[in-house]
Amino acid sequence: MHEGEFMFVLFLGGLLGVAATLTIQWYGRRKVRAALKQDGLAPSRQTELLVNENEAMRGQMLRLEDRLSVMERIATDSSLSLGREIERLR
Repeated sequence: MHEGEFMFVLFLGGLLGVAATLTIQWYGRRKVRAALKQDGLAPSRQTELLVNENEAMRGQMLRLEDRLSVMERIATDSSLSLGREIERLR
């Protein structure tokens, strides 16, 4: 195979790869739009709902991290300092 033929085949393969990728992306976006339309949610409304859910989950995660840090402190502290801290809190 000559160098020119090899370059042509390489170019053609790349072109077909790009066309296949764009076709797959178009088809996927079409399916997402159809699903959103079927649910009756506009994309902006769905984004708003996801943002609200993320905020709630972020708050829950922060509370869990605080509780975990307390549990780690209890597990790693010596019993003497833990007893003093409990007495100080009473």
